[in-house]
Amino acid sequence: MISSLPNVIIGHILSFLPTKDAMCTCILSKSWRELWRSLSNFDFDDRTWKSRIIFGNFMDRFFYVHNSRENSITKFRLRVHGNYPSSRLSQWIDAAIKDNIEELILWIYPDVHVPLPQRVFSCEKLVVLNLGCGIAIDLHGVAVRFSCLKVLHLEGLPMLDDLASIENLLAGSPVLEELKIEHVDCRSRNALRVCSSSLKRLTIRFTRIRYYRKDPGCRALTLDTPNLELLKLTDFVSEELNIQQLPCSLVEASVSVAFTHFFIIQVDTYIDMAVQFLRLIMPIVRILRLCETTMRILSNAVRKKLPCVEDLPNFQNLTRLEIEASGDCRWMVLHEILKCSVKLEVFILYKEKALTVQATDPPRWPSLVYLNSSVIPKWRNPEFAPQCMRSSLKVIECVDFEWDFSEIEMAEYFLKKALVLEKMAIRFGRGMTHNSKERVAKRLSGCDIGSEACRITFSSP
Repeated sequence: MISSLPNVIIGHILSFLPTKDAMCTCILSKSWRELWRSLSNFDFDDRTWKSRIIFGNFMDRFFYVHNSRENSITKFRLRVHGNYPSSRLSQWIDAAIKDNIEELILWIYPDVHVPLPQRVFSCEKLVVLNLGCGIAIDLHGVAVRFSCLKVLHLEGLPMLDDLASIENLLAGSPVLEELKIEHVDCRSRNALRVCSSSLKRLTIRFTRIRYYRKDPGCRALTLDTPNLELLKLTDFVSEELNIQQLPCSLVEASVSVAFTHFFIIQVDTYIDMAVQFLRLIMPIVRILRLCETTMRILSNAVRKKLPCVEDLPNFQNLTRLEIEASGDCRWMVLHEILKCSVKLEVFILYKEKALTVQATDPPRWPSLVYLNSSVIPKWRNPEFAPQCMRSSLKVIECVDFEWDFSEIEMAEYFLKKALVLEKMAIRFGRGMTHNSKERVAKRLSGCDIGSEACRITFSSP
């Protein structure tokens, strides 16, 4: 029955399979043996092959035959983990790229530099471009013409230190909707300006720097993205964070920023700048995730009574808040955030690094930024319950809950004061003993509950 279908339909079905499986399927029938020549979607990963020698020989033969056929590749994905000569990899990439390519994903994991053909930047039908690790890009004197490009991912590339090249790519991508830039070994103090009126989803991850304090300049990140809907920012490198045009359409944001010992600015200056950046975002978003380093900044601003945390605006749109905070720094700022979250419906508190993307070299804060545990306040019940607890807060989750008196007091306060609460979920930490879990469950189950609809659940990892 399948053989009676037109080759175009069979080829379309095969295009959804991994390339290796599609090739194997073609030998099941004599009438299918040449069917692979009509495929235009190829996904190669040398980890799925028994031998990288066999994989390399197959790729050589594949492109030798492919160059003689009429149909060109529209979607090409190549992920390489073995050690192949750079010239050989270049031949494969060069043979795959034609003018009508629509999706190109290249990941070369060994520490090699495989040059990307410059004609890629004039492929006007390209919609998805995903480049990682060993791909070398040279944009000097190159005109970028990505008239259809909607998704651009750049991860671990040497060219990411040339921030002007990134801006060149953005300038040549007028309809770009999704941008991801990930660089874990930054060596440039230049400023990066992300400017795009079409951009909707932005992910930036800068986690490690390798320049010296005496280097000139001050690394800055500026967002000029007025139509942004999603922002995921992990930046331990930039000393300045700026928003050129406020993205009023921003729905979801995740922020992880930190002061490191490489910065030439003072700690209080950085804290003030970071809080001002958050003050612009928080009244707009509906979903907000604040990672541990960000919470440390906020708690220090509260502890030092800096002007930046005075008269915080109401977070009118915020309905879901996720906070990651270890130690006791969460108590210092949690009251202030809840007080401003007037329409909050879901609140999740993590104790371990559940939101932060782990860095290979985590930032080191100067000793004066860390809080002295002897003067850190524990949980204290606010004099007046926040408005959200009286009118909108329906779900509360506490992740990695332990036998800590402050945590128990906080949970009891939420249960008593959250008048429309529907669910309180307690997820115990890995270090909790069975007896401790039973004692916590018994105490919370027996406390006063302000909402008749509330149910309490307990779970273990």
